[in-house]
Amino acid sequence: MRTSKGFSSRSQACLLLRGSQERLPLSSEDMAFATRMYREAIIWRKRIDNVLAIYVKQSLDTLDADVICSLRIGAVQLLVLSTPAHAAVSATVQAHLKRKTRGLVNAVLRKVASHKEKSDLPYHIMYSHPEELVERWLHRYGKTVTERLLDWNNQPPPLGGYAFGQIPDDTLSGSFLDRYRIIERKGAFRPPDHFYIQDESAAIVGQGMAELPGELVLEVGAAPGGKTAHLNSTGFIISLDKKRKRMGRWLENRERMGWKDCFPIAADCTRLPFKCKFDKVIVDAPCTNTGVYRRRFDARWNWTPKLEKGLLVIQRRMLQASARAVKPGGVLVYSTCSIEPAENSEIVLSFEDENRAFERIPFPAPAGLVSNEGFLSIFPPDVGLDGLFAASWIRTS
Repeated sequence: MRTSKGFSSRSQACLLLRGSQERLPLSSEDMAFATRMYREAIIWRKRIDNVLAIYVKQSLDTLDADVICSLRIGAVQLLVLSTPAHAAVSATVQAHLKRKTRGLVNAVLRKVASHKEKSDLPYHIMYSHPEELVERWLHRYGKTVTERLLDWNNQPPPLGGYAFGQIPDDTLSGSFLDRYRIIERKGAFRPPDHFYIQDESAAIVGQGMAELPGELVLEVGAAPGGKTAHLNSTGFIISLDKKRKRMGRWLENRERMGWKDCFPIAADCTRLPFKCKFDKVIVDAPCTNTGVYRRRFDARWNWTPKLEKGLLVIQRRMLQASARAVKPGGVLVYSTCSIEPAENSEIVLSFEDENRAFERIPFPAPAGLVSNEGFLSIFPPDVGLDGLFAASWIRTS
């Protein structure tokens, strides 16, 4: 176990928590530990802050950024990672930048080191999620299933991806797809050629989209390219996304993966800049990400009812605009990485009420993942993959 000499990894963790791009010259082991502290400090923020608030006299919101970062990095070692108290406290204090507040950080962390957490904490504190979202899930799923979901969201995800070329050595196949490969984490990982890092659920959605017919394809909400990787070589692909920065990542992936006949456009996804019609139109809609909190570990703190309400408007507009771009006889697909019915089945049913020319067809996916309604609907604790949703239609006229 690390001693106080590991203060550099704590310094790096604090930099990450502050949003800094600075990278210290650390060994791969120490960088991995810094990244782990950073990840866990974000995930467990509500639980950590619940304890810190007991021992800090002022509101945590009023603390200097360096102080709250150091306190959270120290507390996550003590409360979550079971780091020995002497190492967690001394190394974190040593890593703290401002000497004037080192005494405060030291005093608070020493008290946290001897703190005994209650066993009957509310779920939103115990599992560190937004309170209103947890209450919603408790109402929908009940206590047992909600606990399983909350616990799942807090687990570190495996490293894996889809092999479009040669399958890498020393990898394990996924639960559903042979070409999905799970990689043992050993320091920094550089993906081999034609290997795209993603969760297996995303690969299932991408493969299903590729299997649906259509050679002239419009992909709406395409960046950073997880679905494009599967659509590549199925036809002529136009990949559209509103955010130029994300499309920059799409371009990097195209270069690395060697995609052919895939062309990027940065434009408003709710007002498509095309007069032509497409054989296949895919809508990968922005969403609350409630199905992928395990992988996008900071996304939970963006969730609010207001955010969801605004996204529902965008999702409906994207789907309606995309539907107008589908040829008669063509295919339309809608997908999210949410587990919220409002963003998934309710959007689908509302769309169908207003668009009688579209007939729902089963989304192509492995047996057991598609509902009787034809939806691909993955609930993480039940399937063991990130939560995703997909629905598909054929335009009949």
